[in-house]
Parts: sequence; structure tokens; C-alpha cells
Amino acid sequence: APPPIPGVAAWFVAIDGQQSGPFDNQTLQGQIKAGRVARETLVWKQGLSQWAKAGEQAELAPLFAAAPPPIPPSP
Repeated sequence: APPPIPGVAAWFVAIDGQQSGPFDNQTLQGQIKAGRVARETLVWKQGLSQWAKAGEQAELAPLFAAAPPPIPPSP
């Protein structure tokens, strides 16, 4: 695949043990809102040395701030 367009984040995400993506920030935000990507989900993009938790990426913090909180488990 060609390299990502400059200025457009291309995130890869580990979902159910499978690599998915690349996703731009808008698409990734949709994945967060749908509950497929959480702060603990592993992500990677060009420039990172290894996979890391999405919640640890400062660039992704605004995407989580816009997402509703997770639904607590039923008692």
C-alpha cells in the first residue's frame, strides 16, 4: 500500500486480535462511538516504534473526549 497522505493520520487498530485500518481520525472516532475501539485498544501509526494503547496517545485524546462514557455492566 502507498504511504499515508501527509497531514492525514493513518491509524491501524487491533480489533479482536486482527489488524484493521488504516483509519483517519474521523473514521476512528466513529469506531470509538460504536464501541469497537476503547482506550485499552492497541493502535499503531507510522512513527510509533510499537503498538500502544489508544488512551495513551495524546493525538487521540480529543476523540475519546467526544465519545460517550462506556455503559456500566448490569448488576
